Amino acid sequence: GSLFPISIMCAAPNAALAGILQWVWPDGSMSLFGEDGGILTETIVWSGFTFLLGFLVVFRTSQSYARWWEGCSACHYMRAEWFDACCSVVAFCRHSQEPPEKIARFQHTIIRLLSMLHAAAMSEIEETEGAREDTNLVNAFKYPLIDPSSFDEKTLEAVRDSRCKTELVFQWVQQLVVDNIRSNVLSIPPPVLTRCFQELSNGMVAFHCAIKIASVPFPFPYAQ
Repeated sequence: GSLFPISIMCAAPNAALAGILQWVWPDGSMSLFGEDGGILTETIVWSGFTFLLGFLVVFRTSQSYARWWEGCSACHYMRAEWFDACCSVVAFCRHSQEPPEKIARFQHTIIRLLSMLHAAAMSEIEETEGAREDTNLVNAFKYPLIDPSSFDEKTLEAVRDSRCKTELVFQWVQQLVVDNIRSNVLSIPPPVLTRCFQELSNGMVAFHCAIKIASVPFPFPYAQ
């Protein structure tokens, strides 16, 4: 949410106190400090305080922006790698000698699994309090999937009940690719086929980079 309500709650009493002091001692001389105690007119203290405050604001803003940009880059990189892996696997089936129905079944399954994989990854990156108990709190679960009804109830229940949804679906994707290498659906030279696994793993690395930012809080001393 916005930081302005909290900032106003902290700043308003201080601004009111400063106004009262200026109204009571317009010349800046407080009797508590004697005749020469013009603390309100001294600029050294205020200059030092303003410099320190400005430094902290700029430092925190730069750190926050760096974390935000790194998280956005990781999420987009993850999606791009998994999309590229899906396109590669579908293209690798082009010269397969297996029946078209078998090829189509594999292609449709891999596309649906990767759609589910991306949704599971985004839901885990999204840090929502109480999300593990109530999945309705996770906005990523509201994104449309590619035909999730094509999976049987046992598969959907396994994803729903798993505490490591992303890792589970990711393993299903890899096993599906390996199974269809053996069945000759993916009749492509192994050195070329390794590109698919590399892209899948690159997407998983980007996922864990995003998780790092979402799960590791901003250092407490810097958050004050």
